[in-house]
Amino acid sequence: MKFLQTVASRFYEDEGAKIRELCFVFPNRRSGLFFQKYLGELTDAPIFSPKIFTIKDFIISVSGLREADRLDSLFRLYSIYKEISGTEESFDDFVFWGDVIIDDFNDTDKFLADARLLFANIKELKEIESDYSFLTQTQLEAVMSFWEGFLPIGESENKQKFKALWQVLYPLYLKFREELMLENSGYEGMIFRHVVENPNLLDKLNDYREIVFVGLNALNECEKKILKELKKQGKADFYWDYFGEFITDSSNRASHFMNENITNFPSNRDIFFEKYETPKIEIIGVSSAVMQTKIVSKILECNQNGIENAVVLPDERLLLPMLHSIPEKFPDVNVTMGYPLKGSPIMSLIEYITELTKDKGAYYYKRVIPILKHNYIKSICGKSASEHLGRIVKQNLIYVSPAFFEDNYLLKLIFSETVGNNITAKDFCIKLLNILDYIVQNSQTRGIEKEFIYHIRVSLTRIAGILIPMSLDTFGRLLTQILSTVSIPFKGEPLSGLQIMGVLETRSLDFDNVIYCSLNEGTFPTSSQSNSFIPYNLRRGFSLPVKEYNDAIASYHFYRSIYRAKQVWLLYDTRTEGLNTGEMSRFILQMKFHYKLPLKESRAAFRVKCAPDKIVDIKKSPQVIEQVEKIFFGDQPKSLSATALGSYILCPLQFYFSYVEGVREEDEISEEIESNDFGSIFHYVMEKLYYGFKGKRVSKDDISNLMKDSSQIEKLIEAGFLKYRNLREFKGYNLLIKRLIEKYILLTLEFDLSLAPFEYIDSEKKIISKLILEDGKEVALKGFIDRIDRIDSFKRVVDYKTGKGEIKYSNLDDLFETKKFNKNKVAFQMLFYAMLLDEKQPVKLAPYILRNISKNSGGDEKVVDESEVEQYKEMLKILVKEIFNPEISFYGNRGTRTCEWCPYSPICY
Repeated sequence: MKFLQTVASRFYEDEGAKIRELCFVFPNRRSGLFFQKYLGELTDAPIFSPKIFTIKDFIISVSGLREADRLDSLFRLYSIYKEISGTEESFDDFVFWGDVIIDDFNDTDKFLADARLLFANIKELKEIESDYSFLTQTQLEAVMSFWEGFLPIGESENKQKFKALWQVLYPLYLKFREELMLENSGYEGMIFRHVVENPNLLDKLNDYREIVFVGLNALNECEKKILKELKKQGKADFYWDYFGEFITDSSNRASHFMNENITNFPSNRDIFFEKYETPKIEIIGVSSAVMQTKIVSKILECNQNGIENAVVLPDERLLLPMLHSIPEKFPDVNVTMGYPLKGSPIMSLIEYITELTKDKGAYYYKRVIPILKHNYIKSICGKSASEHLGRIVKQNLIYVSPAFFEDNYLLKLIFSETVGNNITAKDFCIKLLNILDYIVQNSQTRGIEKEFIYHIRVSLTRIAGILIPMSLDTFGRLLTQILSTVSIPFKGEPLSGLQIMGVLETRSLDFDNVIYCSLNEGTFPTSSQSNSFIPYNLRRGFSLPVKEYNDAIASYHFYRSIYRAKQVWLLYDTRTEGLNTGEMSRFILQMKFHYKLPLKESRAAFRVKCAPDKIVDIKKSPQVIEQVEKIFFGDQPKSLSATALGSYILCPLQFYFSYVEGVREEDEISEEIESNDFGSIFHYVMEKLYYGFKGKRVSKDDISNLMKDSSQIEKLIEAGFLKYRNLREFKGYNLLIKRLIEKYILLTLEFDLSLAPFEYIDSEKKIISKLILEDGKEVALKGFIDRIDRIDSFKRVVDYKTGKGEIKYSNLDDLFETKKFNKNKVAFQMLFYAMLLDEKQPVKLAPYILRNISKNSGGDEKVVDESEVEQYKEMLKILVKEIFNPEISFYGNRGTRTCEWCPYSPICY
């Protein structure tokens, strides 16, 4: 029989129906429910249940006090602190360590530490010797070790702050308790201590013939005093679940509290508890958190009785994936741990909106985009959200004005009246409430989503009612802190079905099959130590709980939970990236090496089937041909540019994806100038500088004057930044790029100065032409020529190049060969421009290679005559004819260097 079942059986055997005269106290509510279930199974006749309490509810019930609201307590503590310290410290600075101090006061009272001595302002070590005489030698050494290390060292700023706060802790402690007591309330430790200091309160328990404490373990000092008093009065009985070799082993921390509890609080009845064999234990390493839930599903498929199966989740983040993985054979599921609000979609939206309070004047785009992409916003705002997002990306808006969202009610509500200091924390709280109301009224939220919103709304309403002046940044942290502690309870029949629970919910419960997930070191037991203002040595000296104390509790919970099981599965995450170490819990290692248990170990691996490499080709089916014909020969035919034709030479499949299917890389906002923008800004400035000279002769004096007008050049560069990247501020990388563009402009003008005088014909010239194929079809061509001028008798085609480039080629065939194209790309493009100009006279191709430009050279030039251009044109016809040839597919040139930079390579590989 199980532990609770055995206790229930013996008491029913002794008491029968009179069991109603007793009171039973358990570590948690769940164990009390199961105890009642086992009692009910012992009789066919209805009987009155005994009174059932948790240990916390039991003590509060006799105290006459109510437990104070945590948020109320924090604000109260702040008010008292300002009064006692005489400082004007803001709530922003107080909120974090104020919460820590309440926890420290709680521990101080629960463990009956002398607050006057604990928080004493120690100046001389001799004070320790006199005032701390009640401490044991070990405790005294621990206290001394802290103050000896702390006092002699120089007065750093942090130490001064520590000492200043330490001086007010004791009066703060007294005043805080005094004010709470006036309202008949208190924090948990204060309530416990109140009962200890007023033992007459226990007289309220005279209605119970006997009070039975079942399954407790780590008792704080208040609980010990209360239990001793009840034992002294002959009212109490105690039953401890200390069985099995793991828990009774003195070298195991699980036994830490055993001897003291059994000695001080022995059982009145001699109950025989059945001994159990060590269960079968299987260790499974899994390289994914979510994958663990899939393994659990497979384990459950092999087990029938739901209530005899317990899934324990030390990491609450696995709860939702676990619920989605439960086999259909378990229609009844009881979840005891609740789903944390911090993992809900609405909570993430609230956090995103709260982040907006960090901006001044306009919103940083990285805080805006997550809101526009959020499911709630997309479902309510529809196209408006995506259109706003598209505009932000297209305009490269680094900072977005609140006025940007004026045309949509919800977006206006979210993004208005938050920026700057014109809104108080209370106003912002009300604004969040309005947003939640609008979402509920205008979205198809499901039951659990409405529950999430309801709980957030309740918390916000409570905060708005008691809020004191604070910054929006502090309010954001406070709100996140409060909401992160809220869990949404799941409905379910607690005494039937599969049991999913946290570690604390396993107390006093026994199951045939126990499955632990996330049994990694650092997760269970946890590696984190709760924040405390009381240093470790002082905590140890005054017998306050430290990490070793918490480790002993975790060890007991684990070994007790598996003692009566028949089979146990322990799953751990093997991943080592990020914060994951892949290290199994010490409990597994302890069973493996210390107890040398015959553990079955395995690793669950993903079976990845690699598909054979295949060349991706797009056959020119009738549908593809029809699509190509429509694009290039339809009512609004698309023109082919030198870039498009170059894409086909490098890889026909790349051409197909880009120019036939129109697949484009997703635009992104960039806070730094990219290479294509660098070129665009340079082109823009050069065009504007020479704009007034179109069709005119440019002299050396004209260029000298342009070079001297540095303010005009700077204004044009800034205008270019605004036009192409919407950037107004220049710092860091962008400032360097601005200076580099200015340098290249001056070098280009200096080179032009060496060529002057010359005729400046045009710039950024768009030319539209046609290429007539053998079958009579006309293919539209287009090109944008950076600059056209005339020096001496030659018309020049000038192309500004920010990268590498040259126009040296041995023959025209090289320009159309895939492997040689990158080297000859500039020549291919400039001959394309020469062809579009359709000149009868020779044309000089003049690429300005900016990285090599100087006052004497802009780059190698090449004169091409009409026959060479005509030869190029005929070869271009062959290339274009291939594009439209139904017999030649759009094939991929895999394995070339083109693939390294191709955005479509994931499709091919």
